[in-house]
Amino acid sequence: MEVHKPKFVKGFFLEIIVIVIGISLAIGAERWVEHARETKEAKRVMTRMIAELARDSSDLEFNIKYVYRAAIADSLLTEWSQGKLELEDDSIGVYANNSLLTTYFASNTAEVEALKGSGKLHLIENEEMLSKLLKHYDRYADFEIYRKWVEGFAMELMDLYKRNSSLTALPFSQEPIFKMNGAELNKRLRGNQFFENTLQQKKMADLFIVSRTKVALKRATVLLSELRQEVAN
Repeated sequence: MEVHKPKFVKGFFLEIIVIVIGISLAIGAERWVEHARETKEAKRVMTRMIAELARDSSDLEFNIKYVYRAAIADSLLTEWSQGKLELEDDSIGVYANNSLLTTYFASNTAEVEALKGSGKLHLIENEEMLSKLLKHYDRYADFEIYRKWVEGFAMELMDLYKRNSSLTALPFSQEPIFKMNGAELNKRLRGNQFFENTLQQKKMADLFIVSRTKVALKRATVLLSELRQEVAN
């Protein structure tokens, strides 16, 4: 015998199906809108990161040239003190000033710190690139260690110069920052073993900083390229 289901039962199931489909579509649409919003936000974040990394790259390039000047001065003064090289008194004063050169790396990390603080690191969907970014920014802390290391040698050199030469401080915007009496340094400091040892230690530190800065600049250049590609896609 054929059993007929009441019409209201069929209508009830159809209504349930319609409601489920409606809810699914609504959830799907909401997720799509949220994903589109996060995609736009991610591109804005990466655009700001590009600007920060570009500033960091310029600063790193400057630091490489600046610290390398100090390393050259360290080397020339060592050879002069050891009697392997003759320098004019004016040149001695200039190189003595350059041997004191140190610099500070003013890193730009506001954007990545904001992402960490807000728990929005997921906005950068490229996990490999995100990992590279975080590692790159984490290594910035090393530069503060390097700065303190080389400043210790610079302070020792400054103490030697003050003890063995008259010293005139010039306005900070000028170079050299200090004007030293090369003739007095020639007379009192040449051949000083502690002076030569300190110069060698500072030269080693300066060249190490230059090498690490070049590595950081290379990382920043690669990340800039990858970020620009992500924003363009």
